Amino acid sequence: MTPSRIFLDHAAGSPTLPEVVELMAELQRAGIGNPNGGHTEARRARAVLDDARANLAEDFGVEPRQITFTATASEALALGLHSALTPTLPLVTTAGEHRGSRALAAQHAAAGGPTELLPLDAQGVMQVPGARPSYPGAVGLFALASGEVGTIQPWAAFTTAWRASGGGALVVDAVQAAYHHELNAQATGAAHLVVGSAKVGGPFGIAALISAVDAKVRPLVVGGGQERGRRGGTEAVVLAAGFAAAYRAHRLHAAQTRQHLAALTDAFDGALGPVALLGLVPTGAPFTSDTRLAGHRSYAADWALGDDLVAALDHAGIAASTGSACISGSREPSEALHGMGHSDGESRGGLRLTFGRTSTVEEARHAATVVRSVLERVRTAVPA
Repeated sequence: MTPSRIFLDHAAGSPTLPEVVELMAELQRAGIGNPNGGHTEARRARAVLDDARANLAEDFGVEPRQITFTATASEALALGLHSALTPTLPLVTTAGEHRGSRALAAQHAAAGGPTELLPLDAQGVMQVPGARPSYPGAVGLFALASGEVGTIQPWAAFTTAWRASGGGALVVDAVQAAYHHELNAQATGAAHLVVGSAKVGGPFGIAALISAVDAKVRPLVVGGGQERGRRGGTEAVVLAAGFAAAYRAHRLHAAQTRQHLAALTDAFDGALGPVALLGLVPTGAPFTSDTRLAGHRSYAADWALGDDLVAALDHAGIAASTGSACISGSREPSEALHGMGHSDGESRGGLRLTFGRTSTVEEARHAATVVRSVLERVRTAVPA
């Protein structure tokens, strides 16, 4: 049976795992108290929260006390950067970062803080000069992998060059990378590492900041001492439990998931055919498991706006996304694509298709047929 809707925006968040939904529903039915109280219900809630923190800590190779739960990955990034950066310290990042990271960098620059963007190569790989100490004491704000174009950064080589250039504390966005491969937080060398729930089949509304043992966390939100005084406000116990359960399930099946995603993209590529004939340019690193996030395909078209392509695909039953940094309908070019050397036209015509564990090979082949048909129709309608 041909599916009526195909979801190809898993990089923005995958459907919550059924077992996670049931776990969270069971906790809600049983009743969850405030984990900071002194009664039986509060102690039960505290035990659930402590278990979630301990399980995540085990999965990421850290101690439970290193984990601070937040509402979103953007909040965790802000908390990590707030903890590592002072108004006078230089901040180094790239144009290829998540929009939340770029906003934080812009905020630092607007306040008069020294800010620098590292260049990207044509594949979206960050370039660090290694010949001289270029960034003494600077704080780095980087992602292990790009959610926009799927490039996996050669992190070991990058951190070696970063240290040789005098770089200091690293605040690292691992939201996409944690879905792609098993991640040991300590091995990244990050002072603060951000991971999320929605990408691994957990609930939206929960994320975590994993801080090095010797890294101080300065709260953005002060309150009653929750999260070891790092973030005020009652903890989202049920969401934390769902996050931990989802990541544990993902970690246990990560190898099979990568194989499944590889089969999906192979089927999609085969059914789609040569993208050049469709007027598309692949963006990011080559489509290999070492350089590109599994299940990730991204392209650019200089003959259409990414938003318009997404709307046309949505009308045809495909949920996709554009990597363009559109702000309130201004349709500005994607900073990442522009930084990788794409033209203004291509930087406005980004299209991202991302598969997930719930996608099927049948959907991948059918999606390719629909994408090809839609692109041909839209391109034909575009004035020469």
